[in-house]
Amino acid sequence: MNVICLANSYKYYGRCIAGIEVDSGQWIRPISTLDDGRILIENRKINVENINILDMVSIPINKQQKLGYEVESYGYRNSPWTIIGHSQVVDIVKYCEDQLLYPEFEKSIPLRYLQQKSKIRTLQLIEVKSITYHLDHQHSQKKWRAIINDSKYGISGVKISITDPILLHKLNQQKSLSSHCLVCMSLSQPWQQNATDELRCYRLVAGVIELLPELEMITSAMNKIGWNVTQGRQYLQIYFGKQSRYQLTKTEAQQFLDYLKLIDENPQLI
Repeated sequence: MNVICLANSYKYYGRCIAGIEVDSGQWIRPISTLDDGRILIENRKINVENINILDMVSIPINKQQKLGYEVESYGYRNSPWTIIGHSQVVDIVKYCEDQLLYPEFEKSIPLRYLQQKSKIRTLQLIEVKSITYHLDHQHSQKKWRAIINDSKYGISGVKISITDPILLHKLNQQKSLSSHCLVCMSLSQPWQQNATDELRCYRLVAGVIELLPELEMITSAMNKIGWNVTQGRQYLQIYFGKQSRYQLTKTEAQQFLDYLKLIDENPQLI
């Protein structure tokens, strides 16, 4: 089974990989037979640490082996996983959703609520126009949290745990990050802080794909001069030979943005 990797995240002392199956467009999360389902880093047949987001990976999924309570989770045969290619952002943006799973809840979802569902889906891809990061000092260990400031998803100001190793490395290195991203959201396994607390599944930022900040600026500039999607796509095809702004390089995106600004200042150029 060929899967576009959208998350290779920390899970206890192993990893959790999830992505979109190329043929069906369905989410797949291969899990081990361990209680928590984590994929062991020591498994040389998988070489999990070399798999990056957007890699297309051939995974020996066993669909007859349904594991875990999540609809996306399946077992796999213990044979080699192979990276067979690399996808582009334009290939996956169509899988973005406009609403969070279980939107009536913010940071976490009660397990009892999920158990009432016939199928429990725990993975999704969203496009976030504004995401910031906060180093939480309230714990014995300092932990980075993501704050999605996008009113479309109704969770502005909520601190969400990050399990994406690459993103955490960038944050610890104090690297500059784009606030416009594709985010793979997941749900944690049921957890309670104290024995008397209700079991809940917490939202996680499991994978982040940074987008060029110019892309959102292009959208605003097109709206300002009254261009629709068709007009924008025609310009991309004529001048860059591309179908989508998600295919643009940073230089091309800036050139497109400069042209839109020029039209705004000089409407007679249209």
